[in-house]
Amino acid sequence: MPKVTIYDVAKRAGVSAATVSKVLNGTGRISPETSQRIRAAIEELRYRPNLIASALKKHQTFSVGLLVPDITNPFYAALARAVEDQALAHNYAVLICSTDNIAEREEKQLELFLRQRLDGLIVATSEAMGQEFFNTLHQSQVRVVFIDRVIPNVPYPVIATDHYLGSYLATEHLIELGHREIAIFLEPLTLRSSLERLRGFAKALEAHQIKFDDHLVFSEGFGVEAGYELAQRMLAQKGPQELPTAIFAATDQLAIGALQYFHEKGINVPDQISLIGYDDIQMAKMVSPPLTTVAQPITELGHQAFEVLLGTQALSATTTLLPPRVIIRSSTAAPLPQS
Repeated sequence: MPKVTIYDVAKRAGVSAATVSKVLNGTGRISPETSQRIRAAIEELRYRPNLIASALKKHQTFSVGLLVPDITNPFYAALARAVEDQALAHNYAVLICSTDNIAEREEKQLELFLRQRLDGLIVATSEAMGQEFFNTLHQSQVRVVFIDRVIPNVPYPVIATDHYLGSYLATEHLIELGHREIAIFLEPLTLRSSLERLRGFAKALEAHQIKFDDHLVFSEGFGVEAGYELAQRMLAQKGPQELPTAIFAATDQLAIGALQYFHEKGINVPDQISLIGYDDIQMAKMVSPPLTTVAQPITELGHQAFEVLLGTQALSATTTLLPPRVIIRSSTAAPLPQS
């Protein structure tokens, strides 16, 4: 069977090959009717454009890079999948690298990415990036979008969840249940995202005339292990009779680690202590009890980042904050009355 060409599509649609090319490349002003007719012809003939030849003409690789702190983190795995799905819909491949929040590793991964002559780069990584990282980006002239963490003075678009709002909503949910002694579990306070969540937490307390107590602020590393250790530290400091009635854990992984520790110690969630997480990773609904959490719009984050990256507009220093929402499950409840 002879290979279908762009000229076959043009003949079937009753247009020129140049018009078909404009529809394929998203250029020029083509009427919706003509565009629909061309796309119908493409489907009928099962035409597949030669992406390699097209890329050589435009110096494109149809590949983008994604830098994340840790692809084994369920949040970043879901974010990567959202970017990947959107890329696939546009016939792009995604190369993914983990940086472990280490500046030197970020710079090395960036150099490796740039050697691939990628069409763009999405950066969802740490705030430890040095000036060398940004100098390399600037010199490369590659299109770049930052995602997830708002970093000041970045001359590129930033798309992130409004973490201040998310933590405010999480804390307000606990307050509305009747809690007044609320602890917060955070990742390292060197991260702006942690500081934003702490700020939202403090503001919600202030709005409800609850005194902020820095003895109820616990900060550690990353992941489930860190949440376990924070719960262990809190119990060691407070004792079982002096525990707060609720905890806002600034990631679901921290919350799940705390939940595991409380289970081992026979501390019932939510009867003895309420627990709300942040992210809404898949595991949040599978633990026992299912975790109340703040859902980040992960799919929208990934989709928007890709669309902005490969858009036609020049990229500039803009910040887009997407609103999160509280997902109420079974790990939060009103505090038990004092005996």
